[in-house]
Amino acid sequence: MPKSFPELFQQAEGHEDYWLAGAILEFTEAVVREMERQGMSRTELAQRLGATPAYVTKILRGKVNFTLATMVKMARALDSEVHVQLIGPARAAEKRAHAR
Repeated sequence: MPKSFPELFQQAEGHEDYWLAGAILEFTEAVVREMERQGMSRTELAQRLGATPAYVTKILRGKVNFTLATMVKMARALDSEVHVQLIGPARAAEKRAHAR
């Protein structure tokens, strides 16, 4: 019997991959917003990183399992900082409710 969307969503939240994908998406969206704010192309970001534009594209598509060091390097290339924070259950539930 098919499950409802809320049931499938709740099931997905039980997997680590769901949370990893969410963190990657949050970071890459922040990078894209900052690039747009600065009028920076992927090519320019790649030059600042000493990487290829193809590598930057892979990162921004979430196709690379990048490290915290990579995140810091990307932020620095954008004259920005990375801030990692832990959010407790109540705040996390509030944040998820706003995302839906």
